[in-house]
Order: sequence, then structure tokens, then C-alpha cells
Amino acid sequence: MSTYSAHNLTIHSSIEFPELKKSKGKKDLTIKYGSFSYSDTEIQDKGIFRIASQYILTKDGVFLNWNNIDICQIRSDEIIINPDTGIEDNFLRSLILGPAVGINLHLKGRMVLHSSTIKVNEAGVGFVGHNGAGKSTTTVSFLKNGHPLVADDVSSLEFINNIPLVYPGIPRIKLWPEARKLWGEKLDCFPIHSQSTKMSCVVENFHEKSIPLKHIYVIERSKSTHVEDISPQEGLIELIRNSYCANIFSPYYQKKSLNDYSKLVKKISLKKLCIEQGLDKLDNMVQVVMRGCGF
Repeated sequence: MSTYSAHNLTIHSSIEFPELKKSKGKKDLTIKYGSFSYSDTEIQDKGIFRIASQYILTKDGVFLNWNNIDICQIRSDEIIINPDTGIEDNFLRSLILGPAVGINLHLKGRMVLHSSTIKVNEAGVGFVGHNGAGKSTTTVSFLKNGHPLVADDVSSLEFINNIPLVYPGIPRIKLWPEARKLWGEKLDCFPIHSQSTKMSCVVENFHEKSIPLKHIYVIERSKSTHVEDISPQEGLIELIRNSYCANIFSPYYQKKSLNDYSKLVKKISLKKLCIEQGLDKLDNMVQVVMRGCGF
């Protein structure tokens, strides 16, 4: 077993994850190959989860399915992976470190956002938005300006002493070719899937400690770059919409998530970030966000 750290968890894994940093400590999560099964009579709920994925909820955990292939069983303390998926190793690891770990974090009681988070001064600044809104390009723009990455794609939070803390995720970022070109540096990357141009790239400037989350921006395309206020009600809707997996669970989990996000809306600045298209507009976007954060 190898021991890694991610999302403030110590992970003991029989599978090698080059994406993760080696660590030591008492395990919070075990990842291993093994067998699992479920019958139709055990299914409490099922539905679409992320692109081409399906979740199956039973009293014995959550099962993740991709393209009609059973990928893994997820419980609060372990992820059991089907050893016979036939899926490329890079893509299988991406499914485990993304959807499977995201579900596990939710089972542990975390708030989990489909968000990228960067560190500006001593504050966490998160970016949410639909696929294609520009989260990766926005995040890279801040990395280019020297701001450390906290989490990419999966941002997990908890209230500690009534302060929303976001935990460091994985020191990598998934980037399409245009975002890699924007970064302009020679990057250490590998393909997520042989049929995709998206790659997983190492981020050297990575913040390894939890940090208070102070701002979340909802990204939208626009004819001009500016920040717009949104009401608390709109903010709550956006948080729920961009929650990584809260909608797939039982009424108990849904109620807890609603309470958590209602509390979060009151603790952070949540605004809409309208971004004008064009690589030459991104430096201005960074300055607009910095001013909006009060820096």
C-alpha cells in the first residue's frame, strides 16, 4: 500500500497515483481493487452523474458506472475498484480522483463544489460555472500571475470554528490545448484519455494547507469583463447547481447540503464574473477580480 494526501485526507491505496503527493499517517480512506455487486432490489436511487457517468445508490454505498461499465463502489471509508473495467489507466485514475473521491467527500459530510480554487493573499477564491464557461482558462490566468492553486475541479469545504475552510486538492490541473498554450510554460502533463486532447498537468505553485474561502465567482461569457452582484437567493441556487454531487443522495443528505450552502452564502462574497472572450482580455479579468476581492 502507498500512502498519499489529498483534500485533507490520508489515503492508503494499493493503486499507484502519480497525481498525488506521498504522505504518512493514519488512514482516512482506503482505495483498492476488489469485487462488489448489487441487485435491482437493493437500488434506492440511480441517475446521471457528470458526463457519461451514472450513480447507483444502495444502503451499502454508492456505485459509479461509466458507459455501462461498473467502475467502483464508494463508502465513507473506502473505494473498491473493479479490476476488470478495461478502461485506460490514466482515465480510470481520473474517474477515481474526480467523481469517486468527490462522492466519498460528500459521504464524509463535506461541502463539495465543482469548482477551481486559487489563493489570493490569505483568501481562497473559487470559480464555478457550467462546462465550457472558462474555469480552466480563468484559473490559469491567476496561476500565471503567481497565485497558488488550492484545488482544481473538486473543491471540498468544511466549517471549522464557523469559518468555511477549503482543503488543498490535487497538485494538478486538467487543461485543454488553448489553456496550456495560454500558460506559456513547458508543462509536465499526461493525457487523461487517448481520445481526448485534455491533459493532466503538474502545478508546482500549489498551496498545501487549508485556507478560508472568502469569495466565489460564477463565470459567464459576456461582451465586457465586469462583476455583477447577485442576491442571496440566486447565490444559493448557484451553489446548489454547482455542488459536485449533493443532488444524488437521500433526503437527509439533501437537507444537510441545503443547510450548509445556506450558511455558506452568508459567510462569503458570491458574485457573477462576466468575462469578455479573447486571450488578450484575461489580464484585465484578473485585475477586475482582484479589485472585486478588495486587493
